[in-house]
Amino acid sequence: MGWITRFFRCAPTVSPPQPAKTTQASPSPDIAGRRRAAPVTSAELQTLVPCNQLSPAELEPFLPHCRRYTFAPGERLFTRGAREENAWYLANGEVELDFGKQTRTVDALSTSARYPLACGQPYAADGVALTEVEALRIPNALMLAAVHKKRARPIEASLIAEDFNQLPDELRQSEVFYTFWRTYRSDSLQLPPLPQVALRLRKAMAEDIGVGEAARIVQTDPVVAARLIEIANSPLYRGMAPVATCQQAVGRIGLMGTRSLVTSLTLKRMFRGDRPHLQRWLNRLWQESVRISCFSYVLGLHLPGIDAEQALLAGLMSHIGALPFLYFAGDFPADSLPEPVMTAAIATVKGPLGVQLLSAWGFPEEIRRIPAHCDDWYYCDDGELSLTDLVILANWHAKLGRVKTGSLPPIETLPVYQKLDLRTISPVFSLDLLHTAKREIEQVRRLFH
Repeated sequence: MGWITRFFRCAPTVSPPQPAKTTQASPSPDIAGRRRAAPVTSAELQTLVPCNQLSPAELEPFLPHCRRYTFAPGERLFTRGAREENAWYLANGEVELDFGKQTRTVDALSTSARYPLACGQPYAADGVALTEVEALRIPNALMLAAVHKKRARPIEASLIAEDFNQLPDELRQSEVFYTFWRTYRSDSLQLPPLPQVALRLRKAMAEDIGVGEAARIVQTDPVVAARLIEIANSPLYRGMAPVATCQQAVGRIGLMGTRSLVTSLTLKRMFRGDRPHLQRWLNRLWQESVRISCFSYVLGLHLPGIDAEQALLAGLMSHIGALPFLYFAGDFPADSLPEPVMTAAIATVKGPLGVQLLSAWGFPEEIRRIPAHCDDWYYCDDGELSLTDLVILANWHAKLGRVKTGSLPPIETLPVYQKLDLRTISPVFSLDLLHTAKREIEQVRRLFH
């Protein structure tokens, strides 16, 4: 089973269960004996993540297997290290989660209550009732197949809605977006080309070229060549002696790193327009992309099996799919593009158009899928940690401290979190990363200025 299996099953070694710090927890009595008669409804489940991705009809088979329990203050709902086939959600009251080195309080009225208190195998925290608590226990056996089936679509199938009436209200009332949608659905939309030096280098490297030939291609763009030499002499790559030529820079950085960096450097040119009202959006998207890219690079340095330069490029691709719409909208007056329309349009198009754009540029699938999933906290592909996983994690860290408290899911509930070495990456690590990696992130940011 794909991502949801990893969401509810986790295999890293954890510390033995420990009592909560702030509340004297007593062992929970027989759970079966405390089940309440009140049933769990599909409406309740649709407020919870990831059940909110399923319709009432799709949730119907789960309802007879869901249970509702009450706990008195001080009683334990679940134990860190336990291996259960259930996810726990908070319906009423307040619970303390003790992760060993960190505690967190969840209130039923907070956004955090939409996410599981405990999931995976083993559970990552002790859960103790701070007040009278009502909790839902949801077995995952039936949910696995339904959610996996709903999400297991090839990325090429993720297109802008065929039915215009399925689009958000803001877009259905916009003449500009209707014109764009008609152009897109008739296969008449022009996709921007990859900048020439990046395209030539990617094609040439498919033929197994050497350092000298790669340097000659890079030198056809003097601005990029100069920036590459500057980067090779930066703290990120600095060697015993400074490099003075493009060939020396390529030799120090490596062919694969050079290809990723040249593509990254030329992408900035694509976020330029000649209309002030659209340039504001291009600037905003570019800055968001750079921030995600910086975190992708730094995480790539800390996580095994990830190439840092490839991670840098992957992060920049997160919003690339918005460009075709912004270029198209440049032919329309500013007053026809109010902020609600622009916000809804970018959110709608950047995934599917990003996939199409990267496919047209010849990028491999591990890069192509990034625009479609980078904002999807609960996406997780099969296998080892992928670039898509990394960008999701980088996007989460990029938003940490910059969005409204509670609007981000707890990191330990993200499926990608279950792939990580929990001895290295933890909720505490996330906070440390924002501080200890500040210098590295600033060095990466300078690459694009």
